[in-house]
Amino acid sequence: LLECTGNEQFVLPLMLTLMTARIIGSLFNEDLYHIHIHLKRGVEFLEAELRSITRHHNLVAGQIMGSNVIFIRPVEKVGVVYDILTSSNHSNYPVVDTDDRNILFGTISRHALCSLLQQRAFGNPADSESIGKNTPTIMSNYLQVGDRRYFPLVQWEIIEKSYPKYPSVADVRITGQDREQWVDLRPYTNTAAVSVQETSSVERTYSLFRSLGLRFLPVVNKYNQVVGTITRSDLTPQALAETMLQKGKKHEHEHFE
Repeated sequence: LLECTGNEQFVLPLMLTLMTARIIGSLFNEDLYHIHIHLKRGVEFLEAELRSITRHHNLVAGQIMGSNVIFIRPVEKVGVVYDILTSSNHSNYPVVDTDDRNILFGTISRHALCSLLQQRAFGNPADSESIGKNTPTIMSNYLQVGDRRYFPLVQWEIIEKSYPKYPSVADVRITGQDREQWVDLRPYTNTAAVSVQETSSVERTYSLFRSLGLRFLPVVNKYNQVVGTITRSDLTPQALAETMLQKGKKHEHEHFE
């Protein structure tokens, strides 16, 4: 209307009309864009604030997490990494140091793992009897071929160069001999990954997802050992309502016993 008439006298009446219509419409249902976001599968949209009904049930992270943790060791077999990528579709994986009381070493993204396998950033174990002078050998954080060392195996710039079209596991070709070799993930692991204690409240967990834009959050105990993971789907109203229902049934069962 303003573009057609060029009359600025309609600015204030239009603003008041649109604001009033927006406020009244929000009292009855969500706006059209929010409805479309919830209808789209695979997009878990978190509202600005957690619903008040959830806060009154004193839920903690340990009650809503998924306890089936899929993790990778800092230095892992290529076959294990490949099988994990083909059997799951997680965007990130916790890296657990099984040689140090199973503590959380960090997290690594899926696209980094696919890129490392595609670039063949792996070698034979250092204590292998078949190692020759020119056989690639996995060391601390480099690849040694003869007297030459490569730090690290693949530069981070090469991994990020493929953004946003990162390689997928379908682009990786692994032979039976490759499956027995080792890949060092320590140079590519985010060792300052955000985690949450299993006793932390759902409000704090929800706030972390909203403020940091997280898609994946490891849950640790007081010894920094991974006991579960939380994703956006675990914080949806439907998932939280199911958790509250299970908590209520458990409480009722214990009460009658």
